Amino acid sequence: MKETAKKGSLLFSLSSRRPWLVLAAALLLTVLSLWLTWQRMEFLTGRDDLMPQNTSFNRDFQKFKADFGDMEEIAVVIEGNDPERVGAFGSKLYDTLSRDNKVFSDVFYPYALPFFQKNGLLFMPLEDIKELHHNLALAAPALKALSASPSVQTLFTHLTKSMERYVSGDDSQLPSLLFMLDKLGAGFKSFGGGKGTPPSLETVFMNPDSSFAKAGRQQILTALPVRDLQGFVPAGKAIEKVRAEVARLKALPEFKGVTVGLTGTPVLENEEMATSQNDIALATAVSLALTVVLLLFAFRGVLNVLAAMASLLVAISLSFGFATLAVGHLNILSMVFAVMLIGIGIEYGIQVVLRYQEELNLGAGEMPAIRTGLEKNVWAIVMAAATVAAAFLTFVLTDFRGIAELGIIAAGGVAICVLVTFTVLPAMLVLLSRHRKPHSRQGLTHLSEHGFIPRLLFGRPRLVIALTVLCCLASLYPLSRIAFDYNLMNLQAEGLESVTYAYKLMKSKENSGYFAVVTAKDEAEAREKSARLEALPTVDHVVSLHTLVPDHQPEKLAELAAIRRELADVKPAPYEEELSLMELPTVFENFRNAAVALKGKLEKERRPEAAQVASFVAILDKFFAGLEKERDRNAVGMLQEFQGGMFRELPQKIEALKQSLDASPVTAADIPEQLRARFVGKSGRLLLQVAPKWEIFNREPLEEFLSQVKSVDPHATGQPVMVYESMTIMRDAYRLAFIYAFAAIVVILLVAFRSVKFAAIGLVPLVVGVLFMVSGMWLFGIDFNSANIIVMPLVLGIAVDSGIYIINRFRREEGSAAAVVLSSTGVGVLLNTLTIMASFGALMVAHHQGVFSIGAVMSLGMVACQLAFMVTLPAVLTLAGKK
Repeated sequence: MKETAKKGSLLFSLSSRRPWLVLAAALLLTVLSLWLTWQRMEFLTGRDDLMPQNTSFNRDFQKFKADFGDMEEIAVVIEGNDPERVGAFGSKLYDTLSRDNKVFSDVFYPYALPFFQKNGLLFMPLEDIKELHHNLALAAPALKALSASPSVQTLFTHLTKSMERYVSGDDSQLPSLLFMLDKLGAGFKSFGGGKGTPPSLETVFMNPDSSFAKAGRQQILTALPVRDLQGFVPAGKAIEKVRAEVARLKALPEFKGVTVGLTGTPVLENEEMATSQNDIALATAVSLALTVVLLLFAFRGVLNVLAAMASLLVAISLSFGFATLAVGHLNILSMVFAVMLIGIGIEYGIQVVLRYQEELNLGAGEMPAIRTGLEKNVWAIVMAAATVAAAFLTFVLTDFRGIAELGIIAAGGVAICVLVTFTVLPAMLVLLSRHRKPHSRQGLTHLSEHGFIPRLLFGRPRLVIALTVLCCLASLYPLSRIAFDYNLMNLQAEGLESVTYAYKLMKSKENSGYFAVVTAKDEAEAREKSARLEALPTVDHVVSLHTLVPDHQPEKLAELAAIRRELADVKPAPYEEELSLMELPTVFENFRNAAVALKGKLEKERRPEAAQVASFVAILDKFFAGLEKERDRNAVGMLQEFQGGMFRELPQKIEALKQSLDASPVTAADIPEQLRARFVGKSGRLLLQVAPKWEIFNREPLEEFLSQVKSVDPHATGQPVMVYESMTIMRDAYRLAFIYAFAAIVVILLVAFRSVKFAAIGLVPLVVGVLFMVSGMWLFGIDFNSANIIVMPLVLGIAVDSGIYIINRFRREEGSAAAVVLSSTGVGVLLNTLTIMASFGALMVAHHQGVFSIGAVMSLGMVACQLAFMVTLPAVLTLAGKK
């Protein structure tokens, strides 16, 4: 005790005799730290940078990247009902981006390759090509009529004549007629009275649910960014460039109905870092404001708040300088350390200031009160800080780099907060003491332990302990049910475009953007592995070099030749925008009358096709009713849009279709180099992209998918493998850190208290707080994730260090446990908890769900710990006694 008092006296002597020197040195170091941080602090945006480098899965991934290059590309997802329009958008975007080699090292768009433009139909399944042949044969009479004059009038007149011929007894064209009515009815429905889109040529002739049709409606352009390692977000310029060009193209009238979204690892990382950076900046400001409000309430004066906050800001500034020197960068995990230090760092100053104010209220002078506030708390603050620092330092013992760096930064920050509390804070209090009114009563007064609420809380310690034990036992069930969320998408802000489109690609079998990768030494091994992989229940398909050579080519080429003959006489004339408005009412009336007559005859003959025609007549009446409703406003515009949507691009589309029918046999030698390079590595190994059958963002399906893929190739890698392995390592690292922190705290308590009994008592708030926190998470439906799991070791340190203040005063000074809780020490612990809740709770303003969850879980932890500090711990101390 004498040694501690001596240290406290030396610290007070320095601050009281040379306060301006202390503050000048602090200001100089603060300025240097901020300058150093501004000049040298960097940010790591990639999660791969945080992973342990010596693991087998990381070596596999690095070997794969060295052979095949970086595949963390920006994915531009282009969608629309008209594949031709989607393709034209992608082609224009490709032309612009591919010319900018300073921003993009590679731009890839399959639709723009002549290889796919010529041979695209060969990649359709044979059954789909046969269906296309069948549909075009049925539509050929209508196409021939439209080739002379592509217009609504021509289409309706042709179909009217066909229906009249059938009613007159000519049955030959009924299949073709029913086919066209069915497609036209679908077009009326999709147009939706002018609010939807007119039918496209592809929807008429192709099965809209076929994989080929879906691939046409959703096309992918990928761009590999040139990373700017000096910037906050390495791919930021590339993403900005893509967004600007997409916005320019979407504004063009020819791309009406085309939607575009960006996703991919660079975009997800960019949005995560940008969102979390803004959220943490806002949370820091909110946290500081809430802390000031709490201190004003507790200290009942501006001067002491000014002293405490100035000390805190100095500590945070110096901590940034330390982080820059010790580590040199921040990552997505360590970005929150400043918010942590607001709540943790201020608690040491709170204990000093509240004890100082308590001494003033008891009649002590300014200098003796400051001395007592400092000296009586040196030992408790050092012990408390040691437990928190130990909790953080245990992170260094884990294999996860991101966690280890956070441990170094935060532990150093805690040490700096203690040093500032023992130097800058007393110097500020000494200087500001000259401006206080003599003998003024400061802050919260000593509360009585004989009131109704104190008697209720502290009067029955055995009952309190029994209820606590029962609640702890009940908490074991939530503890067994709480899970770890592997889905990184759940950390992102809600509604982000990149997340929405990431899920779209995951659900798209044609454009799966989230796949495992396997390599093979030659073509034979590639085929053998592909067959085994595609036989797995969790695998949808495998894309490799040999899949770029279409199967069943003789049969497909024969079908395409037959289609070419069907379309030989179809030569559409140029489209003209004009509508024959004077003739259209008669054309429409004749068309409807013919449809009703057709329905009547089919019903009379009791043919099953009657229901199909009746359905079409109902759709037709609804379409005409929409035109009638818009007659005085926009009926002409609706007809022009409907006609233009169907026929404006008909000549070009028919020509493109005819060109695609000229496909020739494809061999491996025909695959273009730009495409081949994506599947053949520098070493000559072949790449196999393994697409999952189901969504694999969550742990169970991801684990099952990877387990099956690795049964074929243990060295399978790719983003799914990296996410699964890194999340598993992170989860296990935090568990290990929790165990290390617990062990370190036990040792510190044994050394500090030199008593097994009081060391065990010191663990009471820890055990109770953690169990109650997990129960709260379970009740509110919050799982652990890669962001909020940081709270677990942190709660250990805070739960113990606040208990240390109460136990330390209970053992070393007079008074009951209840009196200690109601003294400045207990009020300080309450205020500590409230400031930590304010600092971490401020994270709940975040849009980033990971940052939000840190605030939510920490707030639950602080409420749980406060119950343990204020209710359970006094009951245990009362029964244990002072010895």
